Amino acid sequence: MSIDFKEPEDEQVEIALRNFRDSVRAWSDEEFARSRTIERSRWNGFWRAAASPAMGWALAGVLMLGGVAVPVSVVHERQVADEQAKKLAIQQERQRLKEEAAREQAVVAMNDDELLSHVDSDIAQSTPDALEPLASLMNDANGN
Repeated sequence: MSIDFKEPEDEQVEIALRNFRDSVRAWSDEEFARSRTIERSRWNGFWRAAASPAMGWALAGVLMLGGVAVPVSVVHERQVADEQAKKLAIQQERQRLKEEAAREQAVVAMNDDELLSHVDSDIAQSTPDALEPLASLMNDANGN
């Protein structure tokens, strides 16, 4: 035999919990039944416009233009650099030719007396400069 004794405090707690549960359910039902307005995101319009065929064609055009313009500009820059290098090489060659011509003019500018004295000194040598080592060997061999 069991006797169920409930204390008055337990009954009060049970009533408070039942009231709380009922109020939560009522609030939940009320919130579920309430009409709501849904605000559109400001990004919604952007993505809708981005997905449009016109935007796709515009993007394709930009990509094609970039795909053509970049290689063309690179080739153009190389051509300009090559032209500048050729101009520099031509200027250097002209400068070299001018210096060479100036040297030749200096040789031609020798007066007749200097030229004759130069020729006389070359003729007065007993052996040419290139054969001097051989001549010195011959002299050494004859001297022994």
